[in-house]
Amino acid sequence: MVSRLETIGSFSSAQEAAIKMRDKQVSSVLVMDDKDGTPIGIVTERDLSRKVCVCDRSSKELLAIQIMSSPLITINADSSPSYAADLMLKNKVRHLLVVMPESSQDKNRRESRDDVYVQKPIGIITPMDFTRFEVTDTLTDQNDIDNSEDNAVEGILQHYRDDFNFA
Repeated sequence: MVSRLETIGSFSSAQEAAIKMRDKQVSSVLVMDDKDGTPIGIVTERDLSRKVCVCDRSSKELLAIQIMSSPLITINADSSPSYAADLMLKNKVRHLLVVMPESSQDKNRRESRDDVYVQKPIGIITPMDFTRFEVTDTLTDQNDIDNSEDNAVEGILQHYRDDFNFA
């Protein structure tokens, strides 16, 4: 998971998004609402190539809010890698925003109204993270894998096979 979140405002230009992605060496930036600072979308390298370059539009004139992918697909920080992979496949996305519930009481350090919880963004999961997970997985014996994990992974693979008509 990339825990260094890079953000831009919703009224930033596509060019500003591309420059930030290049300078920070990331494949996406989180788009934040300029009014209240909440995450509203994500601009990825794919968004830039498909919505700016291919359409021969000026990156200086297009706004992040016009090219971002939305709605954001989120996953809780305590979710399993297999659930993350399944969520990415089902929603056909390559970037998942990892969130952690935070009560407004924690956020504001005062008594919260109706104990409202907000989703605090803490990172982004990309397909590369699954490769890292497999490489660094500490399981030494294949038999140690829980049957429910086997079933979850098989379900993900079956979804992939069905979606793309693989034999």
